[in-house]
Amino acid sequence: MKYKINGFLLSADIITAVRGEDKINFTYQETEALKLFFASEDGFVDTQTLESTIWGDRVVTQNSLRKLISGIRLKFDDKNSFKNVRSKGYQLTFEVADESVEKKSQKFSKTFLAIAIISFFLSMITIIYALSPQSIQALPKISQQTVFESNDYILDYATYNNALYVTTRDSKTSKLYKTLNRQNTVLLSTDYPGAYRGIEIHSSGRTVMHVVEDSECKIKIFERPVENQIDEIPCNRQNAYPSFDWIDKTKFYITFNVTPTASIKPYIYDIETKLLEEVTTTNFNSENSKIFTDSFIKAHGTGIFTLRENHLDEMSLMYFNGDKKKALYKYRSKPFSIAVSESDLFFVGNNNELLRMSLTDNVYSQEIKTSYVLAPQTVKIDDPLFLQNDLYFSLGNATKNIITSTSGKFKYSLGNTIIDFTYTTKTLSILALTNSGYVVEQLKNGTVFNSIYIDSKLSLRHLAFHQGNIYLAGASGVYKLVDNVLISISDIKAIKLVSNGQCMIAEADNGIFQFEAESSSFHMFAVQGERAFPSKYGCLFVDNLSGYIVNEKREKIAKPILKKLLFEHMGRITHWHSVGDQTHMVDIESGQIIAKTDNRVLYKRVISYENDILYLKKDDVRTSIVKIKLD
Repeated sequence: MKYKINGFLLSADIITAVRGEDKINFTYQETEALKLFFASEDGFVDTQTLESTIWGDRVVTQNSLRKLISGIRLKFDDKNSFKNVRSKGYQLTFEVADESVEKKSQKFSKTFLAIAIISFFLSMITIIYALSPQSIQALPKISQQTVFESNDYILDYATYNNALYVTTRDSKTSKLYKTLNRQNTVLLSTDYPGAYRGIEIHSSGRTVMHVVEDSECKIKIFERPVENQIDEIPCNRQNAYPSFDWIDKTKFYITFNVTPTASIKPYIYDIETKLLEEVTTTNFNSENSKIFTDSFIKAHGTGIFTLRENHLDEMSLMYFNGDKKKALYKYRSKPFSIAVSESDLFFVGNNNELLRMSLTDNVYSQEIKTSYVLAPQTVKIDDPLFLQNDLYFSLGNATKNIITSTSGKFKYSLGNTIIDFTYTTKTLSILALTNSGYVVEQLKNGTVFNSIYIDSKLSLRHLAFHQGNIYLAGASGVYKLVDNVLISISDIKAIKLVSNGQCMIAEADNGIFQFEAESSSFHMFAVQGERAFPSKYGCLFVDNLSGYIVNEKREKIAKPILKKLLFEHMGRITHWHSVGDQTHMVDIESGQIIAKTDNRVLYKRVISYENDILYLKKDDVRTSIVKIKLD
């Protein structure tokens, strides 16, 4: 069976569509969306079904579905067939094309509908089992309550006498809040980001808190939450964010290193004797003998759970008991905490889901079996803690980078972290991070027409759109995106990838490399080049020997007046550099400032966009702490 939309006849596999001489191709996500619409009895599909089927376990922005539908509308040149049913989903009007007759219909045979329903549920089961090598049980019923909200980043939190104590920071300040019945009171505040960090409160009220005061690292101990200080431990800045766990009213575990070059591992501090002692009953040594960091610890019985980073290796959730150790989970990114009750371990998985592992008396020997508390979320969840018999976690506590413009007329964001973007042949291409890899989105005239999610552990930070193809580059080399798969074309460790649509060069620490279309490879072009950027004059860079800006034909284009980064805007080659909290764009010929930004540019990302200038900056966050009760 085939389908028609606005005169376009779709192929049987719903990968392409034709109307006369016009032909359109669909991305994987577009094909999956269209399949759902065609399988629906009345052409309606709710938002949750579309998101869960198309993206599965991937963490996506809340606007991803809207952008996907906009892209499909653009390809069909048809807005009327795709109806937005507000707050519910989308409905598609289409035709069913038989071999003998074409007729309008949105009703399908019971057999086809049954197959579609079975396929949908099978795909959902596949997604669930793909999240983890262990078996995943059904979601429990939970009761959620938001107990804290802020525009600050949440660093740590603890509870005492039904009140919540939260340490936060923004770009300029630090605060300690006391929250009771969702009413926030600022107990401490200072004009220094990260001054108040980790906090842990014993049931007696005794409180240990990590602070940076007068540029010194300190562990302060109070009789009550930030009242009546009774002790203080100096620490070195390499401790970063020490983790605490109370043993009793007079002792607590603390992740520590006595010297900056030593591993960070659990110690015990005794308030009465004032002694900091290494834990001798447990062997925390690393198997590879490298320096390691136990960034978060929670005791359980005679053992300890820890989030461990072995030097530059991936982080692991570990369990230590005496001379025994066991890796329970491997992470692709760095988590901040775990929650431990008498019978359960809670932690955030690699796909932004909250997992639960029931604990036995012998954790070392038990089977690793996890179940869902929360399925993968579109908003970042983190910092699970088990406090006073309730499970808490933070929500949305992630840095968000957005693309904005010097005119203020353009703003674009992804729920993920944007790391690069380029404007080539009237196409704005954007590269961002996800929990499991990368996403590339492309826009024309402000409308998304292509959205590609890539699962990968490669280190890629740079993007180019060259002659209709997408290229990604970074420490892992240069890759071409072919049918949504990354194909290696060079092992150059690129620090910049530049294309104006006709030429492409890669800048690396050892020089400039030029791309050859015939061989689809790069070759060394100049060993003394830097500060590459695209231009109407070609792919430009600064030749260190002559001091001139040259193109890929070695033609001299101009001479920079400052040793600053460069880009071309409306035919004018321009320096840009930070001045205080602003970034200035300066014409290299006249020395005239042509534009200023309100904020410092992030990641050295500035490009010309029609008659505007786009740059990357941090956006405001909206964070919260949620308390949940499980059935």
